[in-house]
Amino acid sequence: MLPLLIAPLASGAAVGLAYLFCYGGFEGPVDWANELDTHGSRDRRSLALTFDDGPDPSRTPLLLDLLAELDIKATFFLLGNRVDAHPDLARRIVAEGHEIGNHTYNHRYLPLARSRSVAAELEATDRAIARATGITPVLARPPYGGRSPRNVRVFDRLEKRLVLWDVNSYDWRGAPAAEVAHRVVEQVRPGSIILMHEAREGGETTIDAVRALVPTLQNEGFEFTTVTGVL
Repeated sequence: MLPLLIAPLASGAAVGLAYLFCYGGFEGPVDWANELDTHGSRDRRSLALTFDDGPDPSRTPLLLDLLAELDIKATFFLLGNRVDAHPDLARRIVAEGHEIGNHTYNHRYLPLARSRSVAAELEATDRAIARATGITPVLARPPYGGRSPRNVRVFDRLEKRLVLWDVNSYDWRGAPAAEVAHRVVEQVRPGSIILMHEAREGGETTIDAVRALVPTLQNEGFEFTTVTGVL
């Protein structure tokens, strides 16, 4: 009986070690080896707000209105299929001085995809963004942060700067805006890249959290800029 119990445990440990070796978590082996960006300089009190999965016709306009009111710029990692559906919103993001990045076309989990499929996702999104805005983004972020050495090489081959984050707001979990804002404020360090989402059910919570956290962090001496500004 004991060997039967040990075998699954050994197998599970092997899978866990393989995951740590191949993916490594943020700033783990894959990120070290490939010099992926999770934050900027720790010597400057600058921060980058990033928003994934848009553009969204209900929430992106409200978020853009708030960013204009706060007089700050942010970085939007856009999905190609949403850009094709709402090119006017992609154009507005750029027109108002925000930065855009490639977040793939269909929001697939890339480590399970073939390299050519990863390339197709990125290229289709580049075409969608270029059609809408005239810009081909340099920055890119894999959905869920999922990355492996193989598909990181695809990003490199397509001359994409792969951007992750070091502060996860977990705004998608459904917590109240005050809790989301508090989580971000407690975790940020100079140079932090903050992960948020406006294009989802309950995305208004994210907007309310931004309204709360930006003045708080500005009062602590932080300035908000784009990912490129932080890096």
